[in-house]
Amino acid sequence: MVPDVIDVLEFLGSSSSERSVWNFTLRDSPYDLINATFWGSPEYIQNVSDKFHTGDVVEISKPKITLRHSDGQEDRFSPSVTSPFQLILSEKESVMVPHDMEYCDEFLPLLHLPTKPPGDFFTLADVYHNGTSIRGEFVNLLVAVRDIGPIRRIHTKYGRDIDCRDVIVFDQTNTGLPVSLWNTETVHRAKSWRPRESVLFLADMRLEWNAFRRGMVASDGPRSIVTEDPETPEAAALRMYARSAPLRASAILAQLASSIPDPSSITNVMTVQQVLDRASAGSADNSGGDDSQFTALLYCLLTKYDLDGCSQLTITKCAQCQMPVQDMCINLECPIGCGAELPRYDVAFDLRIKLSDHTGSLENIRLSGVAAERVIGCKVNEFMAMPLDMKTHLKWKLLLERCAARILVLRSSSDRPRPLISLLSCTMADPSEAAACIPVY
Repeated sequence: MVPDVIDVLEFLGSSSSERSVWNFTLRDSPYDLINATFWGSPEYIQNVSDKFHTGDVVEISKPKITLRHSDGQEDRFSPSVTSPFQLILSEKESVMVPHDMEYCDEFLPLLHLPTKPPGDFFTLADVYHNGTSIRGEFVNLLVAVRDIGPIRRIHTKYGRDIDCRDVIVFDQTNTGLPVSLWNTETVHRAKSWRPRESVLFLADMRLEWNAFRRGMVASDGPRSIVTEDPETPEAAALRMYARSAPLRASAILAQLASSIPDPSSITNVMTVQQVLDRASAGSADNSGGDDSQFTALLYCLLTKYDLDGCSQLTITKCAQCQMPVQDMCINLECPIGCGAELPRYDVAFDLRIKLSDHTGSLENIRLSGVAAERVIGCKVNEFMAMPLDMKTHLKWKLLLERCAARILVLRSSSDRPRPLISLLSCTMADPSEAAACIPVY
C-alpha cells in the first residue's frame, strides 16, 4: 500500500542524461512501514508516478534492499518509518503493478492508522504557546478541517510550476492554524476534505512564524504524511467536537461568556489602558493557548448606552445553530437551514456600549444575551414591549455613572486583528471602594 507519495525530482547524471526519482512510503501492517525510491528516466518515472496514488495496493518485484543510513541524513528528507531497511527500485530491473483488487480489503483499514503513535501530537494551543521558540521544528498535529483554499499555481526559481493549497485547521484548544500544502498528491486529495467533518493526523509538519499573518503556520515537506480520518479515540473525540464547535469569533466569545455563571467572581482590577495593552500584545503568545482570553474588573463610566435611540439592540438567531438570520437560516449544515426541520428563531439582546476611565475608552463592547438582560434589568420581550420613556429611564440608571464593570476579553490574533470584549455585568460602584481599588497608571 502507498500511504503517501512524494513529488518526482529530476537530476542530471554524470553522463549528462537526466534521471528522475520518485519517493514513496509503503505499509503492510499497523506497525510496519518502509520508504522506497524509484529511479529511472524522467518520462518513465513520470508515467509510473501518475499511475499510483495514496491508498493504492501494489506488488513490487526485484527491488534492491539496503540498510537505512544511521547518520540521520535520510530521515531529514523521508518520512519516519519502522523498518531499518529501504527499497531501491530501478527502471530496468524492478516492476511495480497494482495488486489484485479482490485481495485489497485487508489493507484498506491501514489508511486510517497514523504513522506515528496516536497520542504523540501537539495541540494547537501548544503550537501558539511556544510560538517562535519552536520555529523550524517538525511536529505531529491532530486537527479538524475548518476551511479549504483553492489550488494555486506557483512558478519556482528552478523554473518548475507546482500546485499548492492553504487550509485552515482547528482543534479543541484553538480555532485556527494555517497549513500550507506543497505535496502534489496531498494538494489534490484535499478537494475531498469537508470542513467540520474531516479529521487529519499530520505527521512531521514544519512550523514557522509568518510575519505577514503575524502568527504561526505549518507546512508539509518530504517528511510529512497526512492520515485522513484516523481511527483513534482522540480523533473520534475531535470529530464529535468539530461538528458543533464555535468557530466565528462572536460565537467563541458567547460560549466563553456562558462558561462564567457568576461574574462577581472576577476580582482582578485593571484600567482601560491595561486592558488594551494586554489584549493587543503584538507577539506570538497572543495567538492562542490559555492566555488567549482574560477577564477584568473595571471601575469606569458607561459613556455609550443607547437604549432609546437608533442603534440596533436585538438580533434574531436560528434556534438550532444560533447563526444570525435575516429572513431564514441559510446554514446548510443546520437541520433548519437545510429544510429538515421547521424554522424556529430566537430574539436576543445584542448592543454595543462604551466604557471609559481616566486612561482611555473601550469601544464597541458587546452586551448580549443573558448578560444584557442582567444589566438592563428585564427580558428582551419585555423590553421590546416598553414605551420609549421607560427605555430612557432604564438608560439613565447607568449612563455616565461610576460603575463596576466586569468584562471578558478575547485577545487579538493572526486572523483577528482587533480584540473582542464582552460585558458580563455592570452595577453601580461604591465611591469609596472604587477610589481604593482603581490602579495608579
